[in-house]
Order: sequence, then structure tokens, then C-alpha cells
Amino acid sequence: MENRHAPPGVNSRSETAAQSAADLEVLREIEHIYFSPPTEFDAAKYALEHAPSPPDCEAIERMFTKLKRQQQVVSGKALHLISQQRDNCDREFAEIQNIREQLTQTLETCRKARERLKTASNHLTISTFVILANVRKRQIIKSVLKSLELLQSLRSVEKDVSDLLNKKEYFEAIDLILKSKKAANNHKEYTCIADLSTRLQDTLDMTEEKLDSVLSGLCHNFDEDVFKKLKKAYDLLGKTQAAMEQLHMHYSSAVNESAMEAVKPFLNEYTIEMKFQEMCQSVPTNKATVCLLNLCENLFHVMRSYYLLVTWHLKNEEIQPSSNVFDIEKNVSREYIKQKLKAGLIRIWHDVQAKVSIFLKSSGLEEFPFEKFIQMLGILRKLTQVAEIFCGDKSDLLQDFIKTQSVSYIKNYHRGRMEELKLFLENEGWEQCPVKANFNILNLQEFKQFKKYLNPKSDSITKGTLSDATSSVPSQDDSVYIAKYFAQKTSRTPFEIFRNENVTNDDIFGLEPESEESDESDDEPDELRRDFVEDMDAQDYKTLQSPSKIKGSVIVTNTTLSVLRNCGQYLQICRYLPQISLEVIMLMNQLFDYYFYAVHSFFTSDLEVASSTLYGTKLNLVLKRISNSINGADETKFECPSNPQHLDMASEENLHGLSERIVGVESVIFLAKQFELLQPYLESIVLPHQRMILEHFRDNTLAVVEDLRKPVYMCSASKAVDARSALIAMSQVRWDVKNVAVEHSPYVDMIIRKIQVFALRLENISSRVTLNLRVVNSIWSMVSKFVVHLLVEGFSNATKCSNGGRGLMQLDYRQLFVKLEKISGLKPVPYQDYVDKYVKAYYLPRNELEIFVRDSTEYSNKHLLALVSCACENKRDRQALTAIIESRDVGS
Repeated sequence: MENRHAPPGVNSRSETAAQSAADLEVLREIEHIYFSPPTEFDAAKYALEHAPSPPDCEAIERMFTKLKRQQQVVSGKALHLISQQRDNCDREFAEIQNIREQLTQTLETCRKARERLKTASNHLTISTFVILANVRKRQIIKSVLKSLELLQSLRSVEKDVSDLLNKKEYFEAIDLILKSKKAANNHKEYTCIADLSTRLQDTLDMTEEKLDSVLSGLCHNFDEDVFKKLKKAYDLLGKTQAAMEQLHMHYSSAVNESAMEAVKPFLNEYTIEMKFQEMCQSVPTNKATVCLLNLCENLFHVMRSYYLLVTWHLKNEEIQPSSNVFDIEKNVSREYIKQKLKAGLIRIWHDVQAKVSIFLKSSGLEEFPFEKFIQMLGILRKLTQVAEIFCGDKSDLLQDFIKTQSVSYIKNYHRGRMEELKLFLENEGWEQCPVKANFNILNLQEFKQFKKYLNPKSDSITKGTLSDATSSVPSQDDSVYIAKYFAQKTSRTPFEIFRNENVTNDDIFGLEPESEESDESDDEPDELRRDFVEDMDAQDYKTLQSPSKIKGSVIVTNTTLSVLRNCGQYLQICRYLPQISLEVIMLMNQLFDYYFYAVHSFFTSDLEVASSTLYGTKLNLVLKRISNSINGADETKFECPSNPQHLDMASEENLHGLSERIVGVESVIFLAKQFELLQPYLESIVLPHQRMILEHFRDNTLAVVEDLRKPVYMCSASKAVDARSALIAMSQVRWDVKNVAVEHSPYVDMIIRKIQVFALRLENISSRVTLNLRVVNSIWSMVSKFVVHLLVEGFSNATKCSNGGRGLMQLDYRQLFVKLEKISGLKPVPYQDYVDKYVKAYYLPRNELEIFVRDSTEYSNKHLLALVSCACENKRDRQALTAIIESRDVGS
């Protein structure tokens, strides 16, 4: 049963929907044996054997009818299947016919060949067959030799490839391997060649590693010829883009490796586990500048290599317009590489910036000596110029870092200078340094490079000149200079200038050096060559003119020169780093403020008279501002210098230290004038909106420095006359006399004698200090101011005063001022109006006296009450005026 054949069509998917249910039923009723092969089954015999028994016509008729119906259904089904497969059948018959024809032709060819072989065997000799056999053998041997030669060449591929790589013939090496692999694939029938194919793949992998090694070597020293060969080899491999990706990774590694190799020689101890930041922290401070130089040089080699790579691609890999699909694909690859290279410029520069920034953060810049710090600024400035040429980047990150670190350094450096200034001030002898009368900051070495910007002989300072001198943007000459190093195939770098010991800071920063003209060099005083530390010879003092004839002189101290030299160093930082100019200038101003405040503190500590008329509003504001600044926040807080104990400020012989006071005050005034000389230059190196800060300092600090003469000189002037003795002498004068006296009072002669002694001692001081007319006049002005206040004080002490007494007062002070005018040389003597108005007020009528009392704020209440008491006989008027005077205190 398992081997029975199923009825055709019962389970066939080709059964159509047209078959009726009856046909299907008939087919199912057919016994399966009827579908057996004819060789195995006799249908007629089978039907007879299964005929009804006993024979019955009606049963036989039904059997016949059933078999006939079954035959019809099977025939119809067969016909239907034949019609469905007719096309396939036709094609198969056609193929059979074709095969029959080909067999016929083959038989014909064989027949002809046999006939010709029979003819040949009948006509040719045996030797001819030998020749044919030998030719066949030769052909076989040639084929074998060719295979052997192929095997030999495949076995020597490794050695040939190695030789080609040593000769830098990279394209030929890759080409040889690829051809060998192709040949090996064409002869796989040889077992040994199958093994060689694996070895060839290994050789290809090793060759690619060799190419990658050579590629990484180009990161430090780009070779155009080598790169051409490498690119040709990678093009053959079809890995150009992958090679560029790998090359960028090599450049990133080269930056890191170069940085570590640059720092490693400066370490006392090095371990392979150390990170770059740890290495930078281990560099000694005294080697940090040289290490930074070495770091920048190593990084420049990598940058130059990449720059040459980009330049080569821009020259040799231009995109060619084409409609060819292959060319379009190549152009797309070239454009991708071009964009990759451009982006790589910025990425490599950022890597370089990161390495330099890490070094600077870890190297402790605040401990650098000033000259080393300036050199470090020069190196970083050169690096930013290199970046400008390399990728057009403005180095904002590095510039900001340089600015932040520079501000931090200069503040730390400034704190040291302030402490040094405090020490100088506390130990200053306040003696005049011997300099020529035309001395100024331009004669100092620190300001030599500023001569053409500050020289007062110049008609004007052009903005263009100043901007050129202070610009941080690389000039065209700088760009050409640096671009030259990018184009050269040498080991030289633009940083080599820092290794030249004869190069100046101006050369380093690309600033135009100061021209040395003979007339300017002649102006430099001989004393400058002694650095202002020698004592003035006695012979020098013999040539000094008397105070009455000298119109101008320069009075400076060693501390003054120290402040100026510090300012010169600060200005160098402004030249080399103009972006922090304002911060540096503010520190310069703080040096001036500290010096100014110290002189005021030293020489006004013994002021014994009322200071209300000696200090103007601006001077008070300046002193208050400086006091708040010095005693302010921790960052700007500085300890005030202690009053010097080594100075003799109490002796009458030296006018209570008048020579030291003169040197102190006049040195401050000279310092202020030098700051004023710097103002146009300082305003040119700051931003426009920052100039108002400098103008405020000039107008509210420098402009009031000369006002310091009044309180300082008053300390000595107020001791020229013994005020107590003079007031006692004035109190002994009778001011209620009836008649006008013709002789002045005795106290006048006493005061004049004291003033004469003061004049003689002042003349002695001029032998130690060069006193010009302004100094002398200022001193005598304070003497005059003290005398008039002394007179008003004495006059106000009078309890009774007649018209005769008022006349005597006028006679006394006029006689006194006549003498004072001859002694001092002042014409007229200042402050006379103070006493003159007071005495004349005795004569004023009631209404005018009230106006005088109300408006004369320069007099004290005591003075005005004494005036009212003597001038008003009417008690009611006296009370009214007294009330007005007392109300002034309430109103104030």
C-alpha cells in the first residue's frame, strides 16, 4: 500500500475549478491499481477476474457502464493536463531535435577524423608521429615550467616586497602583492599555492603596517616625495580616505609625544607612568622658560608638517569637472579629504593650545623673574602669530589665558615692588640725587625704547605711531617672517630667536628699536652712568646757584628713581601685552599713590597749625581715596610705611627737617610731572572707553600734587616764629590808645628777627638742596600765611581797641610785610588781605559788618566775636551779630 501511486490530479495544485464534483467523485472511486504501470498490471485480466459471479447481464452492464465512465473521466483529465503542458512539451521536443542534429554533426566529424587518420596512417611515417609527440611534450613542459616560475615568484614575493619598501617604492610593493594574489587565485589547483595565498595576505597586512609607520613619521617631518608614493600606494589599495583618517590620529599622537619629549629632558626624575601635567609640575622654575621654548619648538615641527601636507593637497589635488562616474567618485573623495584637512588645522592648533596651557598652569608663573616672564610673553606671542599663519585662528583661548596669567603675575610682582617701596621709603635719607636740570624719564634705561613716543621735543605723538608700537596683531613683516619657516624644509623654527643672547626684547616682540641719535645720547647725564647711587661731590655744589636766581631744578631721590624704573618695567609689559594695559597702568598709579601718601604721612605728622586752609577739597579727596585703597580689600591692602626715626625733624638749625621736606615734596611733584609726560602715551595704549579713567587720575590726583607743598612746608614755616612768644608780646601792646602811633610795636621787630634767622638757615639749606624759585616762593608763602594768621590771632585777643589802636595794627602789619617782602623777595607778599580785611572790618558800619561776619568763612568764630565785641558799642547790635556768628556752627 505504501508504494501505490496516487491518482493523478487528486492532490495536484493545477486542478482547475472547472472539475465538477461528480468527476472528482468518479476519480476517487477508481481503484488505485488501475494507475500502475502497464508492465506491472493487466487491466483486462483484472476486470475479468473481478467480474460478477455468477455472471449476470445486468451486473455486467453496470460494471461496464462504470468502467466506461471512469475511462472517460480519466481521458478527459489526461487531455486537460496535456493541453496545460503543451508549450513545455513543444520546447522539450525542439531541444530533443537540436540534440539529434548535434549528435549527427558529431558523428560526421568523428567519421571524417577517422577517415583522415586512416589516410594519414597510410601515407605518413613513424618519425612524423614522433615529432608530433615531442611537440605535445614540449607544450606540456612549457606549461609546467610556467607554473614552476609562478611558484618561484610567489615564494620570493616577501623578499621582493621588503626590498621595494626599503627603497621607498611603496606603490610597486603593493602592486606586486596584489598581482601575486591574483595569480595565486587563478592557480588554486596547486595545493602549495593555496598555502601561499594565506602568506600573501599576511605580507599585505605587514606592508600596510609599514606604510602606516612611514605615514606616522611624516607628522614630524613632512616629505613631499615620500607622501606622493604613500598616496599612490593607498590609492591602489582603495584606502585613501581611511589613510587620511589614520594620519589625523597620528598627528594627534605626535602632538602628545612631542610635548612629552620636550619636557622630559628638564625633569630630575622621570617614570613612564607620569602624565604630561605631572611632568610639567616637576619642571624646576629656573628651567621653565627654556622648557617652554623647547615645547613650542617641538610642537611647531608638527604644525609645520601638517601645514605642508595641507599645502600639498591644495596644489596637487584640485577637483576636475567631469561627467564620468569614476571621476565624480574621485572628486567626492578629494572634497572630503580637503574638508577633513581644513578641520584638522583647527583641531591640531587646539591640541597645541591645550598642551601649552597645561604647561603654563603647572609651571608657577608667579615665581618667574621679570626678565624671564617677559621672555615667556615673547614666546607665547610668537606662538599666537604662528597660529595666525597656520590656521587663521586668533588664539582667543590662549590669549585669554595669557591675559589672566599675566594679570596674576603682574599683581604678584607688583606686591613685591610695593613691599620693596615700603622698605625704601622707611630707609630713605631724603637727600637730593645729583642729576642735570633737564633730567626726565627719557634718560632712564627702562624708558629708552619709549623716547620717540614721549620725547617732549616732538611736535605731536601720532596715533598711528602709537598703535603700531603697541599693537598685538602680527604685522605684515611678522607674517612674512613666520611664513618663511613654514615653507622651509629645515629644522629651524621662528622660536630660534629666543636662543640668541644678543637679541633684545624689542626684537623678540617685533617692535621697532629706538634709533640712537647723537644729539639724544648726548643728553644722557654722566650721573646716570653711576646709577644715581654716588654722593654729590663738594665741587658740584660750589657750582650751584643761589635760590634767588635758579628758575628750575630737578629734585629726586633714589626711591623716586626706583619708582620710575618700576614704571618703565610695567610699561614694557604694556608694550608686549597691550590687552592688559589698563590693569598695569592702574598698578603704576598705585605706586605713585603710595609714594605720594607716604611723603604726606612722613612730613605732615608734626603739623601744629589748623589744616583747614592748607588742604583743598581735591587734596583731601585724594588722600582719603588713597587711604581707603591702601587699607581696603586684601588684594589691594598694603601696610603703610612707618614714620622714619632716623631723620632729625626737631632741630631749629635745619628748620625742623626742611631740606628733607623739600626733597620729599619736590620729588613727588617731579614724579607727577613724569606721569603727566606719560599720559598721552598711556591714553593711546588703552581702549577709548578706558581713557576717562586715566583722565580722572590726571585731573584729580596729578593736578593737586603741588598742593602738598602747603601742609608740608607749613610744618617748618609755622616754627619760624615762636607763636607763643609773639602772642604774649602782642598781648602787651595797648590797643586802646587815643592817638595814632608813629612807631610800630616791639613784637614786629621780634618777628622780623626770627624771619631773618629763618632766611639765613634757608640759605644754608640751599647748599645741600637745589632750591628753585617755585620752592623758595612756596616756603615764603607759608611763612607769610603763618604770620598773617598769627597777627589775626593776636589782634583778636585784644579786649579793647580804639581807633588809634586800629591804626597801630595797620602800621605794625604793613611794616612787617615791607620787611618780609625784602627778606623773601616776594612781591607782593601773599595773604596780606587776610589781616588787612580783618583790621579794616573795625571801621565797617553796622550793616556792612553784618555782611562781613556772615560771608567771611575764613575767620574763626573767636576772631569774629572779638571783632564784634570791639567794633560794636551798641549792645543790641552786638547780640545780633553774635547770634549770627554762633549760628554758623549750627548751619555747618
